[in-house]
Amino acid sequence: MQITRVKKIFFGLFCLPLFLVAQQNTISPYSVFGIGELQNQGFTLNNNLGGLGVALRPKSFLNPTNPASLSGLSLTTYEAGISATSMFLTEGNLNQEFFSGTLSYLSLGFPISEGLAASAGILPFSFQGYKLMQSFDTESVDGVTTYDVNHSGSGGIHRAYINLGLELFDGFSIGTTASSFFGRLKRQRDVVYFQNDYLNRRDENTYTVRDFVIDFGTQYRLRVKEKTVILGASFQPQSNLNADAVDLTYTYNVVGDFEYIRDTISSFSSSSSGLILPKSLVVGASFSEENHWLVSAEFDFKEWSELKLFEQTDPQLRNATQYKVGFWWIPNQGNIHNYLSNIQYRGGVNYNTGFLSVSAFGESISPTEINDLSLSLGLGLPLKKSKSTLNIGVQFGRRGSLGEGLVEERYIKFQLALTFNDKWFTKRKID
Repeated sequence: MQITRVKKIFFGLFCLPLFLVAQQNTISPYSVFGIGELQNQGFTLNNNLGGLGVALRPKSFLNPTNPASLSGLSLTTYEAGISATSMFLTEGNLNQEFFSGTLSYLSLGFPISEGLAASAGILPFSFQGYKLMQSFDTESVDGVTTYDVNHSGSGGIHRAYINLGLELFDGFSIGTTASSFFGRLKRQRDVVYFQNDYLNRRDENTYTVRDFVIDFGTQYRLRVKEKTVILGASFQPQSNLNADAVDLTYTYNVVGDFEYIRDTISSFSSSSSGLILPKSLVVGASFSEENHWLVSAEFDFKEWSELKLFEQTDPQLRNATQYKVGFWWIPNQGNIHNYLSNIQYRGGVNYNTGFLSVSAFGESISPTEINDLSLSLGLGLPLKKSKSTLNIGVQFGRRGSLGEGLVEERYIKFQLALTFNDKWFTKRKID
């Protein structure tokens, strides 16, 4: 009965409206650049270990960071995760706080035969959400003209995927992932005058993305006495994605609480391979003792300087490198007299050089690299009388800088996920 109830809960979660995944999840001013604030493409287990995963090969968890790891999946696995973020922004003497929560991912995986498995899922790829303002005074023969320039952005890009992992021969596995990217980014720039004899101006840019991307992964596993060493790698080639662009410029004035459009200055639309995602390479290694402990390290390189949106490159973008280390430890799995000894204790550190090199808005000073350092802690809590695991985690991080008029972001991210395991698609033998 308990297993039946858990199944019903999971199917209910899987049918939740997908707009929950698409909720805006940031107010970072740095999301103005590129395609927004990039999201970790791992699940709660990966995030608990500092975001790594290319050399993980769990038997009862899904690992979307390397499709080759699927070949080690032994049970049908369904996972749903939610997350919440508290963000604290500081610029000089100004402070702002922000909190958001969302359904962060859904995924289902199952073994097809020994050494062959498939999975599918959906999760966010990037979020955009910013509001920036500049104030100006200009002098002329008619006097001083005062106006503000307001920049805002919203939306995001999401990723739905199907992947397949196959163990070609003992110890060596390959995998591939087909991802569908979809979503919309909207950017707006307003010039607002304080004098009634001037018309305000608005520039709207809307980009809609929809296309497929293929990436690849591999793992090599070898035994060293009673320990296991896994070497892993994943690669995503540069990809040209179909996208639509709609640009609209018009003047308007405000009377009371209403806006009145006066004149359309220009209108433009285009549909082509408008988004170029850069190539990326991840390599890593892990060393473990089955059901007891694991340590892993990973190197992640992404060529973000080559990102293009309708042939436009962003000079603030640069190549990004991440260094990740993580571990998990189970004191004594199978000890029925001590629940604490069956918990999987997790931790990890992630240092990201970042893909941005920027200066304060409107300033012409030397740019500053926007890096990111975070510490993650988590627990894998086995649920009694079932094959499910409750995953919880917290991530503490800092991004940006207080110097040169920039914004420092301090954040705390909370993750909660339920991993359910069963033999849904396995034929049962009757003696």
